[in-house]
Amino acid sequence: MINHLKTTFIFFVITLTVLCFPNCRGEVIATDEDYSTYGWSMYENKDYRDALIWFADAIKKDSSHFDAYNGMGWTMGHLRQADSSVYYFQKYLNQDSSFVDVLDFYAGLSFAYNAIGNDTLARRYAETYFFGNQNSDLGDPDWCFCHNTDINQLDVRLILAISEFRMALFDNCQSSVNQLYKDLGLPTVVDEDLTTVQGRTALVGHISTLQKSIKSGENGLNCSENDGSGGGYCS
Repeated sequence: MINHLKTTFIFFVITLTVLCFPNCRGEVIATDEDYSTYGWSMYENKDYRDALIWFADAIKKDSSHFDAYNGMGWTMGHLRQADSSVYYFQKYLNQDSSFVDVLDFYAGLSFAYNAIGNDTLARRYAETYFFGNQNSDLGDPDWCFCHNTDINQLDVRLILAISEFRMALFDNCQSSVNQLYKDLGLPTVVDEDLTTVQGRTALVGHISTLQKSIKSGENGLNCSENDGSGGGYCS
């Protein structure tokens, strides 16, 4: 009789334990980093509107989380809301500009101001902030945007050249064009007489050629967010 009661008690305890464990575990709470990760997953799938929701929730959870502002800035850019893109990039940079991925913000601001048509600020963020803050120890000369590695430092240099041409800084523009040819591993050297209409027209032709080459993705950087090949920036 005692053994029977003992067996029944043990069975009851085991059954209670099995029932209790799944229902009594602690609540799983998503962190701000989790929200950003989900946002980038949506972004990489080109689901930009859902990405905005996740990034916005990440900011609500922690207003000091830089990656959420980064996500908001880039996603707004893809949605053709350049003003909002600038707002989110600048809002975080007003708090801090010393984090590792700051070049993402400077590149994003270059693109956003270019879209707005503010060539002065597009040039400033490309030349002074982006190229002026590269750190070769981190692989910055081969910078790629790791959530879309088709976007890289060549695109920023192209924005710089376009802004310089629009601002009538033709000598600077020619230097930027020559640097692009060099970065692409091409032997072309541009040396036009920029005091003439013909020379400036030829310079525009070079910019157009470079734009097509960079857009094709055949830029030689071979960035990869998966295995860190090429420049290794996204390793």
